[in-house]
Amino acid sequence: TLGIGLGAREDDYELSGVALRGRGKRLDAMLEKVKEVWEGDEVGPSIAGAPRLIVGGHADASFARAARFADGWIASGSGPDPTREGVERAKAAWTKAGREGRPRTMTLAYFALGERAAEDARAYLTDYYAWLGGEVAGQIAAGAAQDAETVRQYVAAFEKTGCDELIFCPCSSDPAQVALLA
Repeated sequence: TLGIGLGAREDDYELSGVALRGRGKRLDAMLEKVKEVWEGDEVGPSIAGAPRLIVGGHADASFARAARFADGWIASGSGPDPTREGVERAKAAWTKAGREGRPRTMTLAYFALGERAAEDARAYLTDYYAWLGGEVAGQIAAGAAQDAETVRQYVAAFEKTGCDELIFCPCSSDPAQVALLA
């Protein structure tokens, strides 16, 4: 599965030397080319079939882009209510684009478990989301699952959104986080 989204961090665009303005049109052109290559025979030996393509974002254009080019849509780590709304918007865009079936829908939730859970969540998420401001970054960090019961609650809450897949993203690079989540 290949997930693609524009991203909203101006610093990412500045660092790469790519203009923020016009990025949606450029992404559409890139996705058009990707689909053309994947559907053609001009690429050398590869795995059988193209990877599943998932497009992310919460703007109207993102839902239309997912319906036009992708196999589905992914929400950012935004909680069950925005995910539920996004799933409905993705389905509506899918229908409007004349696509059969339904889009694959995905979302993510952050977690940090173990003795350093609160510290890891705070350090990682307030740094990563600092561009949104301290208050918003702090709210995101506070929303990370930090114990087994919260993980279970998140699974149940996201299951009710109609989303097909929940991806848990660790707030620590410690591989032990995978075992703690399991």
